[in-house]
Amino acid sequence: MGKKILFVDNLLWSVVNFRGFIIRRLRDEGYRVVLVAPKEGEYGKTINYLPEGVRFIPVKMDRCGTNPFHDFAYFRTLLKIYRKERPDYIFHYTIKPNIYGTVAASSLGIPCTSLIAGLGYAFSEGGFSKHVAAYLYKKAIRHATKVFTLSEDNYNFLLSNGICLPDRTIWLHGGEGVDLKAYPFMPNAGEPPRFLLVGRMLADKGYYEFVEAARIVRAKHPEVHFQLLGTVDPSYPLNIPLDRIYEDVDSGAVEYLGTTDNIQAEEGKRGTVVVLPSYHEGMSRALMEALSMGKPVITTDIPGCRETVEEGKNGFLVPKRDGKALAEACFRYIALSAEEKEAFSLHSRKMAEEIFDIEKVYVEYKKVLTESIGK
Repeated sequence: MGKKILFVDNLLWSVVNFRGFIIRRLRDEGYRVVLVAPKEGEYGKTINYLPEGVRFIPVKMDRCGTNPFHDFAYFRTLLKIYRKERPDYIFHYTIKPNIYGTVAASSLGIPCTSLIAGLGYAFSEGGFSKHVAAYLYKKAIRHATKVFTLSEDNYNFLLSNGICLPDRTIWLHGGEGVDLKAYPFMPNAGEPPRFLLVGRMLADKGYYEFVEAARIVRAKHPEVHFQLLGTVDPSYPLNIPLDRIYEDVDSGAVEYLGTTDNIQAEEGKRGTVVVLPSYHEGMSRALMEALSMGKPVITTDIPGCRETVEEGKNGFLVPKRDGKALAEACFRYIALSAEEKEAFSLHSRKMAEEIFDIEKVYVEYKKVLTESIGK
């Protein structure tokens, strides 16, 4: 039988959506793949999209809570699963699986990798929560066989703060990558422009800045659309309530498209510019997908976003928490000629092919597995 690999995440949706390519490729090479994650909430339907031949073990986890008793119960659950499954290798994602899963794996002598996509909510806010998160990361992550990180800034932060060891830390230069075949180039010629925010409806994804920019731009260009695509996440501390979203819709500033199982069809529409005014990212999946489909990008000049933009060639960078600057970037795009807009689109696809191809990421996964457990 093939060697067993566990993928442990904080949502079933996340592991299937973000790591599906890697999971299917490992399965096709003969590995036995098992997913461990909560399935509660809006993403429960993801169970219907599990890759064939991949097993799923549901667990309970308070994703954003700070109750130590809940976290200890989660740790004990993982320990029990790892002891029963005896996997050859484990990949952990997001803060709680990274901390408690790594400790559980280490206690059983199971090699594992932690992927630190971004420094997250706890690290973006100052004070006690930041220090606790950093302390737990330092203690837990030092037991990881390898650590993946997705941007140069995060890589340097993790090393300079002693959270990760240099000889165990791997910077994935193209983030987690994008499947270029699943997100094919789509011609973008079309007017009027359509500015689309793709992501969870959260304050730190730049929701308020997007709405502010929409009001400013539409005052001069009422034909231009500003649209929101993504789920509401009540469990997250900085979530935007549906009532607030509908207020902004009723005011005429934005349109809310809800969620979709076919992001390519929605994001691939002609005239689309993908906008993400986020405050912090690991490496934005939405922006990589946008590049792959040939969509221009307007985003904040922060790690995990700036890597997807070559200023004035495929998009524009703006300061975070600055709705007026975001509006000015939208005006700049509107003013481009049709030929310039087409050049932006073609350059986005070129960047996806040269930097963000997921095939390059798979090579890193295989290298880690080969070094730890053989072929």
